Amino acid sequence: MRKVDDMLAAAIGRPEVLRMARAQIAMQHWGEIVGEALADKSFPDRYEKGTLWVVATGSAWAQEIRLRKEDIVRRLNAAASEPGLFLDVRVGVRPFRAR
Repeated sequence: MRKVDDMLAAAIGRPEVLRMARAQIAMQHWGEIVGEALADKSFPDRYEKGTLWVVATGSAWAQEIRLRKEDIVRRLNAAASEPGLFLDVRVGVRPFRAR
């Protein structure tokens, strides 16, 4: 039987696990990346295969994110310390409680 420590070490060392961890760390800096005003009206929902899915409270806020997409992607990659980790930002509109 394999030890849990051995299995965990093998899983953490996998490239996709490391990329997901870097993406999660960058997403925690959403307020710094987009500014507090926009961060109050949006939040990063999930990361999948280079795409960050963002939730915005209204269509105007979603449009603002779309207009700033290139800058947001650049800043996310800088926060993750991995160029090319984030390739796209997609935005959906739905209500949410401010965090």
